[in-house]
Amino acid sequence: MKNTQEDSIFRKKGFFIALYSCLGVVAALAVVVTIATRGQYDTNQDMAYYNEEAVAVGYDQVESYLAQADDEAWFRPRQQPTPTPAPPPQQEIAPPQPSPEITPPASSAAPAQDYYEDEDAEVYYQPDDTHMYEQAVQEVVEVAYFNAFTESDSMVWPVYGEVVMPFSMSQFIYDPTLDQFRVNDHMRISADEGDPVRAVADGRVVAVGREARRGHYIKIDHGNGWATTYGQLMENPLVSEGEVVRSGQVIGGVGRQTIFTSLDGTHVHLRVTRDDEPVNPYEWLAAR
Repeated sequence: MKNTQEDSIFRKKGFFIALYSCLGVVAALAVVVTIATRGQYDTNQDMAYYNEEAVAVGYDQVESYLAQADDEAWFRPRQQPTPTPAPPPQQEIAPPQPSPEITPPASSAAPAQDYYEDEDAEVYYQPDDTHMYEQAVQEVVEVAYFNAFTESDSMVWPVYGEVVMPFSMSQFIYDPTLDQFRVNDHMRISADEGDPVRAVADGRVVAVGREARRGHYIKIDHGNGWATTYGQLMENPLVSEGEVVRSGQVIGGVGRQTIFTSLDGTHVHLRVTRDDEPVNPYEWLAAR
């Protein structure tokens, strides 16, 4: 009876030992599977992260980053220098020969006594070809020279109208706008607003601007110490500083008078000087 009880007890203990052993094995397998699965998950997460970065970061961003990472310059791949091709051998080019059939005319150059030289004019290169030589000389004559005004010449009228205020430097004349008697170093010629204003003689424009008294104005140098100034003009002139103009060429238009000449109506202010001294324009204007 005693042996039967002891066998029953041992059989119960063996059952529990086997049960606990199985549970231990199962637990160990669960831990191993969990670690393996977690490692695979982390690996997948890392790959997804890197794949996402690879898609999000463009080539230009990588290049920009490498350009700024001076401390990590050793990560950059070295660029192989591009070999420079050897220059082709230069061939000697013979200079152009003048045509034997055409000779420059003797009158191509402008005589010094008949033209006034512009000191700021561009110097033209004289080529060997005769045709180009003639063309270059003609361009120099048109740009650098103009007929200088002399005492035997006369001036054209800038506009055709009544003289509303004459030139007077020897005696006082009445100025209705300023309501005073004074000398006057220019002449005022009546004209309608917008009428064309012409250069009185050949010359070169030396100033374009605006003053409170004479309004918008243009000053032209005519050579030999002669110069003219045109005032009370429109805002936008038709010529610019340094430009050569011809006698009778339209240089602008009649504008509105300033407050200093408001009672004279629309007109052109014409001032003529010789060696910077004002002279009477009426004495040099051609008869109409």
